Amino acid sequence: MTRRIRLLGLILASVTLISSLMCGQQNGANAQTSTKAESALRKIYDEDQKDRADEAGDARRKEQVRRLLRDGLVHSGEDYYYAAFIFQHGQKPNDFLFAHVLAVTAVSKGFHGAMWLSAATLDRYLHSLKQPQIFGTQFGSLYDNSDDQGLYDDMMVSDTLRALWCVASYTTQTKILSDARAGRDLRSTRICPLP
Repeated sequence: MTRRIRLLGLILASVTLISSLMCGQQNGANAQTSTKAESALRKIYDEDQKDRADEAGDARRKEQVRRLLRDGLVHSGEDYYYAAFIFQHGQKPNDFLFAHVLAVTAVSKGFHGAMWLSAATLDRYLHSLKQPQIFGTQFGSLYDNSDDQGLYDDMMVSDTLRALWCVASYTTQTKILSDARAGRDLRSTRICPLP
């Protein structure tokens, strides 16, 4: 198991390095189209944050992001971060998996603010497949009215590793759940500032 985790870490590090080397610097034209895409993505993101109960709106926003990606207009780490958030609010496992790919891409492009989102998208993807989450970012269920963290392999990732991914410690997660059950607002497990 430890060998498999080390191998997975090496693969992730290699992909990140290769992506960084391949991307290089943007020329003036790419920088201009990136600014347009960034403002469009930020607008889509802001709309998404305001309206979390509209599945039709979610579908429309995902299609808008897909179009920007297909047209090659998404370039910066921040662009990929906003795109990832739109898919994190999807309804299907593939939405969450794609959100994870986008969030990890944001980090590989130097946007550290996407670390927590990278963990949360992986947890949501695992949760959607009825597999244990590993960081502990997800509360509630996609399938029933439970208010806990569902299946959770809380021993796979240490608190030290959680912190590197901007995720609260297991003890803090337990407090967040306890507070929510006591009627307080559900807090995020994010420990790094919002970008």
